[in-house]
Amino acid sequence: MDIESPEWVRLIAAGAAALGLEPGPDQIALFARHGQALLEWNAVTNLTTITRAEDVALSHFLDSLAAAAAVPAGSRVLDVGSGGGFPGLPLHVAVPGLRTTLLDASRKKVSFLRHVIRTLRLERIDAMHARVEDLHRVPGHAGHYEVVVSRAFASMADLLRAAWPLVAPGGRVVALKGLLTDAELGELRAGAAGGAYGTVSCVEASRYRLPGLKSERMRVVVQRGAG
Repeated sequence: MDIESPEWVRLIAAGAAALGLEPGPDQIALFARHGQALLEWNAVTNLTTITRAEDVALSHFLDSLAAAAAVPAGSRVLDVGSGGGFPGLPLHVAVPGLRTTLLDASRKKVSFLRHVIRTLRLERIDAMHARVEDLHRVPGHAGHYEVVVSRAFASMADLLRAAWPLVAPGGRVVALKGLLTDAELGELRAGAAGGAYGTVSCVEASRYRLPGLKSERMRVVVQRGAG
C-alpha cells in the first residue's frame, strides 16, 4: 500500500466513518499530500518512526481525527507538541472554520510544519517555535485558546499545568492517550476537583479503537469553567 493509493484512501475514509466523520475527496487528498511530505522530509530529518503507509494512516491521521468530536467548529486551537503536524493539522482540515496554531519546541519540526502549510495552501493556521510552558508569557496567547489538543505529552498532569494558562474561559484541553488506569483517572479527577490546575468544570474520558488494531486508546477532555 502506498500513500495516495486507492487502498490508502479507502482506509482513511472507512476509519473516519467509524469515528463519525465523512471527509470528502479533497480533504483526503490533503491528508495524502501531508503524509507524502512527512515521509519525504523524514528521509533526511527525523520527524517520525512511523513510515509504513498503512501505519501513517492509522497512527497519525485516524488517531488525530479521534479528537474531532471534542473540537467545536470555528474554535481557536493550539496543538501542543505538534511534531509532524498531529493532531492539529488533520483536525484543521477536517473541522470547519478552525483557527489553528501548531506549537513545537523543535525548529526543524516547525520548519516542516510551515512547509506543509504552504504546500497545502491552508489558511487560518500557523506554526510556532516555542515551549508550551513559556507561551503564556508571549502577548496574545494567555487565555486565548478555546481548545488545546495534544497527542504526545508525557502525562496529563504535566499537560494541564503547562496548558491551563492558555485555555480561554469555557475552553478545554483534549488529550489523545493510551489507556489510563483507574488510578490515573482518579488522580486526574481528584486534582481537577481540588483546583490543582485551575477551575475545572468536568473531566471526561472515552475509549476508542482504531480500525484493524486490537488495542484501545483514550480521549480525555478537561473542561475549564466559564468564570
